Amino acid sequence: MNTTLQVRIDEKTKRRAQKAFKASGIDLSSGVRLLLTHIGRTGEVPQDIFTYDNAPASLMKQIVREADYAFKHGKRYTSSEELHREILGKK
Repeated sequence: MNTTLQVRIDEKTKRRAQKAFKASGIDLSSGVRLLLTHIGRTGEVPQDIFTYDNAPASLMKQIVREADYAFKHGKRYTSSEELHREILGKK
């Protein structure tokens, strides 16, 4: 049995979502259905849709752990030029 879902959203966000879904070959309704089906099946909201301000505590802990590790063990550079040379593979 199907049911109807009504969502109020600003026009700009709706247009952007329609454009993104269209690029994937689906319409807005199918995109919303896809998202809700994924959440219903996995019990999880895709992580990449969270912002820093509304991320779950478990994701925030992981981010902090990774940042702490990078701060303690990451490579240091004396200048931005040195960093750019390494990125570009130049000596």
